Amino acid sequence: MPNGELVDRAREFLGGEKLKFKEADALWQSLKNSDELSFARRVLEQIRQKARCLSDGVPDEVNGVSIPDILCRQEALLTSKDPELSATIRHDDALKILARGFRFIKDKTKPGDGETLGIAGGICKRRWNDLGQLKDLVQAAEFYERATRCYGPPDNPLGIDAYPHINAAFLEDLLAAAGDRPAERRQRANELRKDILEKLESSDEWFNAATRAEALFGLKWYGMATDVLRQIKPDKRPAPWQLRTTAEQLAHLAHIHEESPLDVAAIRTFFETLLPGAGEAVRGVVIGKVGLAFSGGGFRASFYHLGVLACLAERDILRDVEVLSCVSGGSIVGACYWLKLRQMLLRSPPPTRADYIQLVNELIVHFRKAVEADPRKQIQPWVVGAIWRVARGAEGALDPEKIALALEADFYRPLWDTARPADSPIRMDELSFTPGDHNPTLSGPGEFNPRKHNWLRAHKVPALILNATTVNTGHAWHFTPTWMGESPWTVHEAADNIPRLEWCQYKPVVGWQIALSRAVAASACVPLVFEPLRMHSAYDDVDVSLVDGGVHDNQGTGALLGSDCNVILVSDACGQLMLEPVPPTGITAAVSAAKRSMDTVMERVRLANFGDLDARRRSGLLRGLMFLHMKAGLESDVIRLRFSQESYALEHTPLTPLGVRREFQKALAELRTDLNAFTPDESAALMACGYKMASKALDEQLPELAGAWKAERHDDWPFKDMLKEITSVDEGTDRRKTLLTALADGKKVKL
Repeated sequence: MPNGELVDRAREFLGGEKLKFKEADALWQSLKNSDELSFARRVLEQIRQKARCLSDGVPDEVNGVSIPDILCRQEALLTSKDPELSATIRHDDALKILARGFRFIKDKTKPGDGETLGIAGGICKRRWNDLGQLKDLVQAAEFYERATRCYGPPDNPLGIDAYPHINAAFLEDLLAAAGDRPAERRQRANELRKDILEKLESSDEWFNAATRAEALFGLKWYGMATDVLRQIKPDKRPAPWQLRTTAEQLAHLAHIHEESPLDVAAIRTFFETLLPGAGEAVRGVVIGKVGLAFSGGGFRASFYHLGVLACLAERDILRDVEVLSCVSGGSIVGACYWLKLRQMLLRSPPPTRADYIQLVNELIVHFRKAVEADPRKQIQPWVVGAIWRVARGAEGALDPEKIALALEADFYRPLWDTARPADSPIRMDELSFTPGDHNPTLSGPGEFNPRKHNWLRAHKVPALILNATTVNTGHAWHFTPTWMGESPWTVHEAADNIPRLEWCQYKPVVGWQIALSRAVAASACVPLVFEPLRMHSAYDDVDVSLVDGGVHDNQGTGALLGSDCNVILVSDACGQLMLEPVPPTGITAAVSAAKRSMDTVMERVRLANFGDLDARRRSGLLRGLMFLHMKAGLESDVIRLRFSQESYALEHTPLTPLGVRREFQKALAELRTDLNAFTPDESAALMACGYKMASKALDEQLPELAGAWKAERHDDWPFKDMLKEITSVDEGTDRRKTLLTALADGKKVKL
């Protein structure tokens, strides 16, 4: 049964239609096998908690096996994996479900069963993966260790596949990598693996072979592990798309044991054997799930992000990006990039590095032309009009609906692949597509879905997430090509009791849809500058108002973490807090103080986001982190007290550590963050700065992935002349003084 029919059947059952237990039981299992985990959980929950929904009830047992126990385990497992539930509660709820059904979950003195304890271990492992708490990793290891002690009989002490034993070894390696008694834990991991190889009776069943192969792989005996896989008959092997969890766990092991896994030929051979037919996509399994975040910051940020895109295209990294999370000015350029990429991936020949470079070159030309139309001037031709709007009670000087119209006409419509009427804007629900080279046999059944099918593709289709903030709740609001609403990823129920506005897939028939340009406008609705964008009649008793995504998360990293990205690239070109030597006094003091306080709060949020990412990188949750920001390396001297006797001062070199002339980087970091026209020199300097800083940061912050992302330099970018200027170590050039003067003049918006 196709996924759509399965989901419709689930909706009917959840809506009240009675089924026999056999039918309902088959329904949740089919949903689970089709990766419709949320619906599978809800169906299973209804079966267990609402017996009246069944015409015959739940049997106590079948063939001596307790059916309620099976359903309890599976509901806990699906609850932990349900993407619609917040990571802060779904794993806790899953453990509570198990604890209610099995007393030994909490009471360690009670005898347990290996399957249930193994599920509990997996729940804690996923909670660690989502939240980064070492205690969850320790608890997962304890559950798996308890599970290993549940197996007998003497003639088969490890069961049929030694599931808890191989996972216990993996957890010991993770804890060792996190610095928890590393020597002791590595030794324990290797002992468990050797025990498996000695005692596990081999069979031609896939999971038995996979366990033995992982044991050998964990011992770094890569060739022997590959030989085990080769001995399995083709009819015993699952399809590649069914091996995601296995492949990802092995890839994590490879990163723990080797500095550059892709440079180890035996590891590449192993993964090519594990995933036959996947070809170059094997590198995606080893690299990890790559997320790219574009911050807010008006067109200043947009042009900086274009320079970063140029660097990523040159390094052949863009094909690995699986999630693109954008905020405000980042959303404007991110949506343009996504539309261009959509055009390219719709064609069947797989793109090359040269295709990505050409795409970014064309995008730069298009974006510059669109910005020349000066959308700010289009919607605010005269200052008095803006003042009059506010005086009449508007919540902002500018109308977001008008900026949406300007974005549609100049930025997005020219990138759409077919002609359309002027009164028919591109809708978010029209963006989804199936790439021309999609292979369902390799990637799995059902309609193409980036979340499900990307991991085996050599050229990913990035999931697009446009970030806004809900005024009503203070939560993050996300727009994607398939759904919109308040994501559970960013809601922390333990500290937040504000109701969350339900997210849902688009339903044009009932008006649950939005134009791409309006979604971007909502993401860029800077408070007070723009009036909030309204979404009327979406919810009962709630009139939704949306403002700039930067109010909640100006880097867009929360969406990447919620999407399980473990390699994160952040391009942060937002307006950072600057020194204010003399705060204003008089009539403007109150307004200035309020704005300064808001800016300070935003800076704290920004620093907290970075702290969280850095902690995840240090703990091993992230395999890689590149965090660019426009003030990186602009060290400032301490401002001394008048009576200070300290004489130490920083030595300022001509170039910052990321290779840009200090005075240019400072001037660019102070440019206006607005949606008005930028001069050719301003845009070129911003792109050159983003390109140069990204080039250096990739080498310095992600050395472990250098082997995967090597590429020759491309020297024909539109900003190549400006790149030479802003990286020159000459004492002076013909243009330097003029350029710096012009950039200094660009700090303020010219109305």
